[in-house]
Amino acid sequence: MGSMNHGRLSIGCLLATSFLTALLLTGASLGQEPVKEPAPAAVAAKVGTLAGSVKFEGELPEVKELAVSAKSASGCCPPGEEVDRQDLSLVIGPDRGLQGVLVSVKVDGVKVDIPEEAYELDQKGCRFTPHMLVVPKGAKVAFLNSDETSHNVHLITVLNDDLNQTVLAGKRLERTYSEPERIKVTCDMHTWMKSWLVVTDATHWAITDEKGQFTLEGLPPGEHEVSLWHETLGSKTMKAVVGEDGKVAPLEVQMAKKKKKTRRRRR
Repeated sequence: MGSMNHGRLSIGCLLATSFLTALLLTGASLGQEPVKEPAPAAVAAKVGTLAGSVKFEGELPEVKELAVSAKSASGCCPPGEEVDRQDLSLVIGPDRGLQGVLVSVKVDGVKVDIPEEAYELDQKGCRFTPHMLVVPKGAKVAFLNSDETSHNVHLITVLNDDLNQTVLAGKRLERTYSEPERIKVTCDMHTWMKSWLVVTDATHWAITDEKGQFTLEGLPPGEHEVSLWHETLGSKTMKAVVGEDGKVAPLEVQMAKKKKKTRRRRR
């Protein structure tokens, strides 16, 4: 009899233990969510880097300074200083490195964060700084005047709103640009002043330095279409492959002046 009671007691304990375990797993008795297995750690996406250089091809052009008269430059600089007359529309380094080439890649599915703060294009010493400003579409741009003289910001656009407005000394104005477009920026009061505002839908971009070099980081492995643009030499498109190993993918490019078309005389 005792052994039978002992057997019933063991079976009862086993059933109670099983029932309690089930309750703890479901969390029903405690009003909690069921116990879940920890999720596996997310696998970091592989990314690589595209880097290289852009060089000028062909006969080197004559270097000329901007035409700036003393009268037109009055008030541009503090006493004893002069306006920088370097023409930035075509800058070629000693080893033919081409400065100021915009190199960009658009990767599907990648979202570009747009900062709340405005990108700044300043007017200082009667020069636009920087010479080329690249912003993602939808970004705000602030046109500053750090000089003691007034400037006129003149943008001729096709897809975005035009702008032709005076910016007084020490003042600024802001605009938002939502359509991809390369916009030439000038000042009607100081005709040598020129820069470029590039509104882009690319996800990765860089501007070549004084040696013609550039680096694009964070590109996924695979083949990418690389777009190059220079204000004097025009556009060029190439293919580049970023490997799975994460190593730097090199890209060497040459750009030249477009040959002028000659008309044939009719006989």
